[in-house]
Order: sequence, then structure tokens, then C-alpha cells
Amino acid sequence: MTDISYNPQEIIAKFDPDNLLINYFNLLIKENKKINLVSRETVGGVLINSGESSHSEARNQYYALFQLAAESLLPFMTIKVSDNIAYLDIGSGGGFPAIPIILTQNLSKASLVERTQKKAGALRRMLLALKKRVDIYPVSFENYKAEKESFDLITLRLVKLTKPMLSEILSLLSPKGTFIYYSKTELEIDSSSYLKCNFNTTPNKSGYTTYATYTTYKRI
Repeated sequence: MTDISYNPQEIIAKFDPDNLLINYFNLLIKENKKINLVSRETVGGVLINSGESSHSEARNQYYALFQLAAESLLPFMTIKVSDNIAYLDIGSGGGFPAIPIILTQNLSKASLVERTQKKAGALRRMLLALKKRVDIYPVSFENYKAEKESFDLITLRLVKLTKPMLSEILSLLSPKGTFIYYSKTELEIDSSSYLKCNFNTTPNKSGYTTYATYTTYKRI
């Protein structure tokens, strides 16, 4: 297990200097009134104009959403991904970690797999409003047929990872590609083909005590 310091404000400032996440949060709040994408306690009830509000005002209003976005982008503090990469997210739900990644990383193609039709529809509406072209597949991962042979980045959050599922995911990784699982796992893999690392956050000097864990699998 590798310990890393975690400062949500530093992560958001680094990856979202143009304050694009607020537009996503506003859309998420609207969609959440129609379908439960995230818990009601997580979203604020007042929309914020990103062009008129300061970062500090937005952070106060959308504290929990900023925390989720920071956790979504946290792995990119320790791993480096190239520009124009092909990205796949499995079990996209309300858009974490996929939409923060889509808004802040240089992607050539993004594909989201979300089996719940209503959630897939909400994702499609939010991404269209954000002017992001993304392929959304309203099927389970077991029934997903990749149009692309491999992906440079694959993410999975809030879905239990089994050994058969891990094997299928790793088979979709491109050479030097990375799979990020937003949890700790003890599943063993062929260490001659993949480098696995578990990361655990620790409080930093600023006093943040939010904890997050994630596991990366990188094809060697």
C-alpha cells in the first residue's frame, strides 16, 4: 500500500482551472430531481453561475460534489496519461469519475457503460449540454461489446470487482494502458504483464481528513 497526501482544493485547482465542473454540478442537480443519480444529501439545492461566482463560493455550496470530483481526479496525481487517449468507464451512474475525467483530460474518445436506461439517458443529456461527444451504452458490462479493440484508460467505481471481470477489463487495455479501480482490492494478477499498486490517502498539513483508496493496474 502506498500512502499519498490528499488536498481536494489543490486537485481541483490543478485539473479544473477554468471552473468547468460547476456546469456539470448544476446539470447533475437538475437531473437528480428526476432520477436518483447521487444521494439527495450530496447535491446542493441552489444553482451557481460559474461566470459570476468565486471558486470559494462554489466550493462552499457544492462541497460534497467537489469532494467526489477531487476523488475522481486523485489518481492522476500519481499516474500520467498521454494526450488523445481512448477512455472507457464502467458503471457510470451519475457521472463520477467519468465526467470530471472527460472535462479535465485530453481524450480522443470516451465510452460510458451504464446498464440503467434512465441513468444512461441522464448522462447523455448532461454530456450534450456540456458539448462533449461521448458514446453511451445502456447495457451491463457483461453484454457490452467494445467497438474499439483497446482503451488507454479504463475506470470502475462503486461496482464490485471480481476476478473474471478484472480479466475481461485487462484484456481491453492497450499497451501501457491503465485501469483505475476506485477501491482497494487484493485480487492477484500476472505480475509479469501488469503492474498493480494500491494507494491510500493520508491527512495533509492543511488538515484534510477525507480518505480515499484506489488501485491501479498498468500494462507493462
